[in-house]
Amino acid sequence: MKKFNKTYLNDALAAIHFNELTDVQKKVIEYNELYQDLIIEAKTGSGKTHAFLLPILDQLNELEEMVQAVIIAPTRELAVQIERFIRALIEHSPTHIRVDLISGGTDRVQIIEQLMSRQPHVVIGTPGRVHDLVFKENVLKIYTAKYLVIDEADMSLDPEFIEELSNIASVCQSAKKMVFSATIPERLMPFLRKYLNNPITLKVHPQE
Repeated sequence: MKKFNKTYLNDALAAIHFNELTDVQKKVIEYNELYQDLIIEAKTGSGKTHAFLLPILDQLNELEEMVQAVIIAPTRELAVQIERFIRALIEHSPTHIRVDLISGGTDRVQIIEQLMSRQPHVVIGTPGRVHDLVFKENVLKIYTAKYLVIDEADMSLDPEFIEELSNIASVCQSAKKMVFSATIPERLMPFLRKYLNNPITLKVHPQE
């Protein structure tokens, strides 16, 4: 089992009896050091959420009071699930890590008030809600992000979200981008070609 630089991550993984990395986690962590963006084709249930959470948290600078990672999910249910996973990982952190869930069902007024006084380290949200807080309310400052993750891209990059995600990606131009999807349909290619930097495509479909 790989040991992470942040001791609390190793403690958190031990606490949830996480003993071995899955194939997709090994691949993403191996390629994370490269400057290039990543397109990861992997099925739901392959462990892809921890594949992006672990390297993000391992490189997070808790002392920097700014957004360092933006994670986009197509549905509120998936965003909530990602938040639950990250909260379990940061539970042992000696330094407070601010994670904001921005999706339907959250108190919009409260979120705006919070963002006006401080920025989160990690943003997890749905395309429409994140877009509104960045471009309409102008309270979420994502241009500082070092990571932009688009999860379940075949759903996130649906035509109804494509304009919002394009705007988000253009603001996060210097961020390392990771795009996860069960399949990579042809309709995703224009977005991937435009916004990703010389991406490496990883297809991880291990034997059941």
